[in-house]
Amino acid sequence: MGTKAPIRVLVVDDHRHIHDVITRLLIGISDIRIVGQAANGAEAIELCEEVKPDLVLMDVVMPVMDGMQATERIREKHPDLKLLVLSSFQDHESVYQLLRGGAVGYITKDALTHDLVNIIRTTMQGKAVFSPNVIEKLISPDAAPAAIEKFNLTDRELEVLVAMADGLTLQQMALKFSIALSTVKYHSANIFRKLGAQNRSEALVVALKNNLI
Repeated sequence: MGTKAPIRVLVVDDHRHIHDVITRLLIGISDIRIVGQAANGAEAIELCEEVKPDLVLMDVVMPVMDGMQATERIREKHPDLKLLVLSSFQDHESVYQLLRGGAVGYITKDALTHDLVNIIRTTMQGKAVFSPNVIEKLISPDAAPAAIEKFNLTDRELEVLVAMADGLTLQQMALKFSIALSTVKYHSANIFRKLGAQNRSEALVVALKNNLI
């Protein structure tokens, strides 16, 4: 029985020291391997064709081509590839654009040393990942009543939506709310339908933009 292939990571950033930090953090991690390094979005697009990564750590502000353009183009050609934004926090709109472009999460560079290995593993499991400081800036303490009414969310659906933003899995939500897993799936499907979303990342984009959570 063979061992599972390591997660192939492409690092895209125009600062050399960021590449050095990430290399030091990931060296010796058996299930993660850096297969390429790019200094801008154009190089990232080329390397995606050459090295076939499973996940791209993508900076936002870069010369030649920025992360937003590169994310959209890479997702068009490689829909199954995971794109995780790695940047200094910019503003609400940059997060929305990157998530709409296909990124599955947004972590800040100052959070790099905290838990990069688990962040990469979690992203590869199909979960949306956000740095705590990004969540803090994007999520308001109280949902806007007008927005809740607009999307016709129930109290339970709103609770599930907040749990999604906190990164909980369906199983964790079932335990948290003391309900069956099938019930959590039912609420999740209703949330996606009401928000016009296909998945968790899209639902969070709509929720954040409308101040739902």
